[in-house]
Amino acid sequence: YEVGMPSDEQTLLRELNDLRQRYAMLVRALRLMIYDYDVATGVISWSGETEYVCGRTINELDGGIAQWEALIHPEDRERALQLLGEAETKLSEYDIEYRFQHKNGSYVWILDRGYFLAGPDGKAARMVGMMQNISEIKAIEFERLRMQEEIIAAQERALRELSTPLVPISERAVALPLVGVIDQRRASLIIETLLEGVATRGAEMVIIDITGVATVDTFIADALIRAARAVRLLGAHVVLTGISPEVAQTLVSLGADLSVFETRATLQDGIALAMNGELARGKGSGLAKR
Repeated sequence: YEVGMPSDEQTLLRELNDLRQRYAMLVRALRLMIYDYDVATGVISWSGETEYVCGRTINELDGGIAQWEALIHPEDRERALQLLGEAETKLSEYDIEYRFQHKNGSYVWILDRGYFLAGPDGKAARMVGMMQNISEIKAIEFERLRMQEEIIAAQERALRELSTPLVPISERAVALPLVGVIDQRRASLIIETLLEGVATRGAEMVIIDITGVATVDTFIADALIRAARAVRLLGAHVVLTGISPEVAQTLVSLGADLSVFETRATLQDGIALAMNGELARGKGSGLAKR
């Protein structure tokens, strides 16, 4: 402080110096790379932890806006420039994550957040902001997403097995007991499960039991028929079991084409048919057998 300087000015300088020190400590603590971008000239003044963020010294970052653009990952560059242009036009915040080339040639993840300042004409003149290396955070995030995808996939497999449990009856017969509501997604799973079962097990008979399906409408009837037709294309015989009197009346009233099925009253009857080797093919709907 200069000798003879008024005490209030000395106090102000001390506070300013204290703020500068705190700012420098914060930049070091957060490992921030600070920039001041002159829109008219394209020059960028850098400060802070540039070597930590991208491996380059301040002297190596003398290429201005063109260098910054070139160091952005090609897949991220278009979006980064688009958002920069929008922020400049609107004098709004620039907030983005992108990959930035490190001096060693690898790419690090950057959190870039800056603000445009208007000049006398009301248009963007400068942009001040900071860049932070968030590669470690992104690595944790990617690992979490990977684990989440694995969990979802495992849950999906479990749900598939629960919703379409294919049960082997004999070397040449399998059963698919259905329970609950059959929606479009589950209908697709039923067909997929049946086809996989017939193909992998070489099944000649497939028993579809609908005892646990409370309501049969046009969609469900159509789904069952599509499943049976798909299975028959692989040379397997389809037996539909568990048709209650109410469901039978519904199927008749809907005009469902049940010629692709042979029917039995209960799952036990269907299993008995399989065990006895009664592989009846092409006998119509079989409703009269009940």
